[in-house]
Amino acid sequence: MAWQQILGHDKNVERFAGSLKRNRMASTFLFVGPAGVGKRTFALQLAQGLLCESNADDSIDPCDQCPSCQQVIASTHPDLIQVSRPPGKAFIPVELFIGDKEHRRQRGLCHDIGLKPFSGKRKVAIIDDADFLNVEGANSLLKTLEEPPSDSILILIGTSEQQQLSTIVSRSQVIRFAPLSEEHVATILGRIQLETEIPIEQLAPASGGSIERAKKLIEPEVLEFRNSFHRKLASLDPAANGYTKDMLGFIDGAGKDASAKRDRAVLAGDFAIEFYSHWLASLTGADANTCDPSVKSAIEMTPDTSDHDTNEIAVRIAQCIETTVMMQRKIRSNVSSANAVEMWLRDLGRACRGQLVDAVDDLVV
Repeated sequence: MAWQQILGHDKNVERFAGSLKRNRMASTFLFVGPAGVGKRTFALQLAQGLLCESNADDSIDPCDQCPSCQQVIASTHPDLIQVSRPPGKAFIPVELFIGDKEHRRQRGLCHDIGLKPFSGKRKVAIIDDADFLNVEGANSLLKTLEEPPSDSILILIGTSEQQQLSTIVSRSQVIRFAPLSEEHVATILGRIQLETEIPIEQLAPASGGSIERAKKLIEPEVLEFRNSFHRKLASLDPAANGYTKDMLGFIDGAGKDASAKRDRAVLAGDFAIEFYSHWLASLTGADANTCDPSVKSAIEMTPDTSDHDTNEIAVRIAQCIETTVMMQRKIRSNVSSANAVEMWLRDLGRACRGQLVDAVDDLVV
């Protein structure tokens, strides 16, 4: 796959191409940005370019034809190490980094990346789901981060610097990935041909620049929940009228698998962050044409705040975002969804109402 197929991240492509040509490539990178914007695809494309047998030593352009390129595409290249959170696990097991108790430092990523490359010029390791590194897992990486092998590249992929331990961030070169444009989302969705009755013209604006989000919205009930939840948030009291039961019903709709239910709860949190972020931006008039009709309509349903201090309102909205992020962390740590969601919706109401509480009675949801 040529770099031209990686949409929305041209500046990062140029950055890596320039670094390699100047022989100033760092050894450890932290890719951060929203889920589903192409960070992992970018990392694999970079690995393919670095391991390609046919390109020049200072080029990141893979040929797509040589044995190394084909092995990277198939995830079978001996010099490409990939680690991610196993399904159903709250964190990435430390054994994937340093081996089990019987083979400590004799197996795992930290051991394998220190070995001489089997067929290429270097080794490349990709840690997906770096947000799910616990303290033990992160600490197991420190020696590798402090003394990286000269012929290795390590890429960690997460959503934000704040989700990583400071010891990881300080030893990495941070590369930021922005959400995809609506046009790029529509183009990619057209390529992968999702099986859904919802038109791309509706999915792309609702995706928030994330292909992963768009895939989750292909189920009509998920998209409808998102839109109705936005309207509920606009009431400033999302726990009212027994809405916690509706929320838990949406989460249970993911099926019996506990991991799928956790993902649904986190997705609900993403919907809330989407609403509050756009509302916060709208206070300055900067968001008028950047959100899809559902979000824009919900924001228009919020109480009239013209008589209130804008800074105080912004603080309240920021508290709602922070409360939501905390809920998502609890869910990912296997805290009971029912308890976490009930507390979250209640705390959203408390945080958001503040100065706005006197206007709630005038709102029609």
